[in-house]
Amino acid sequence: MGELLQCFVTTLTQSVVSLYNVAWALSLVLLLTRLHGAGRRLLWLLPLRIVMALPIVWVLGTLSDLVFPNSITWTILPALACGALFRDRRVPAQLVRVGLVMCAWLYSLSVADIANAVFAGGIELAAAVSFAYMLVLRALLFLLERSTSLDEEGVSLAFVVPVLIVCASGLAERAILYLRSDFGLVPYSSSALESLLSCLNGQIAQLVVYWAVLRLARLVRDKERLQAERHLMEGRYEALLAYRESGENLRRLRHEVKNQYAYIRMLLEQKDYDRAERFFGEMSMRANPTFSWVSSGNELVDDIVNIEVSKARSAGVEISSRIAVPAELPYEEIDLCSLVMNLLDNAIEACDGLPGGEKNVRLGIVADQGALVVTVANPSAKPPTYDEHGALLTTKGSRERHGYGTSIIRAVAEKYDGAADFSHDGGEFVARVMLALPE
Repeated sequence: MGELLQCFVTTLTQSVVSLYNVAWALSLVLLLTRLHGAGRRLLWLLPLRIVMALPIVWVLGTLSDLVFPNSITWTILPALACGALFRDRRVPAQLVRVGLVMCAWLYSLSVADIANAVFAGGIELAAAVSFAYMLVLRALLFLLERSTSLDEEGVSLAFVVPVLIVCASGLAERAILYLRSDFGLVPYSSSALESLLSCLNGQIAQLVVYWAVLRLARLVRDKERLQAERHLMEGRYEALLAYRESGENLRRLRHEVKNQYAYIRMLLEQKDYDRAERFFGEMSMRANPTFSWVSSGNELVDDIVNIEVSKARSAGVEISSRIAVPAELPYEEIDLCSLVMNLLDNAIEACDGLPGGEKNVRLGIVADQGALVVTVANPSAKPPTYDEHGALLTTKGSRERHGYGTSIIRAVAEKYDGAADFSHDGGEFVARVMLALPE
């Protein structure tokens, strides 16, 4: 027992002073920590994780050397431990990243051996080469993940199986080479060129499969987003049609009421008060009038805005409007409906939680100088947040399931050669959309 403990302490001491282990710990932290979006947290997060990773590498590396001395074991165990400890990503994305890191480090060891055989720089050169290799991998992963990641809700474990299989294959190939060399069956590699090509082939295969999975994830995400946006647009257009149908019923009711009033007036002139009272009571029970608040001369715009005014009043929000538009506009009804309703819905939702006197939304729809300008302003204590592409982020709980409104607004603006702008100034959020208006 004493000899085993002494051997453990000796091996641990060698592990602590090894530059290779320092390079491995730094590589684990850099590749398993999600740098994007961390902001100022990185100032304390990276040093903290380095302090956590170093003991993991030292202790697990030492245990690996005592039980089964091989670079495979002291690569896999620390990577799995750090992957379980650093929970910046969802499980599928983290598993993929851990697999890529393990394979890349083993490939880097082979590249470092080749460099050391040529330049004879010792462990310092080998550690530097391996760490440089991992930095290159970190840069490549950053480029691949710029537009898509595997952290979204729609990505399951089954989705990333191809990448995991390729990583497992790479680990198995490295394990066979190391084990055959350890037991003296064949040399580790018959030539430096063969070893280098083997590493490059494995690394490229993993990155290509990872890129393909990312591409597929992006296509699935875009398809789901388009479907959700379409359902949202169609739902609001159906609400508009229902409102317009009720408006048509109201116009028929008004016409009918005119005739009924004429009939009541005739009964009153005949002094048949009993019949007049009965008829008036029946008419009042049947009547369920819908009131309009906006009348600009454009029926479509009026219907859209009146729906939103009704929603706003139900939520305790007041909408003040300035509308100056022609009787006909050259836009598809579903596009104009989606544009104005999304703008006003966002403004109404932003007023939730504000004191009653501050729940005010300003709406402007003005046709001027060859453009239709739609402006919606609402009080907002906090400025909006944007993603890495400059797109406005939703404030709702799930960004994967919400946030379609602003993308619909931008899509409608682009369709009609216009632009959408969102700004925050003086405690007020302002959305301004311009659509081209042909002569």
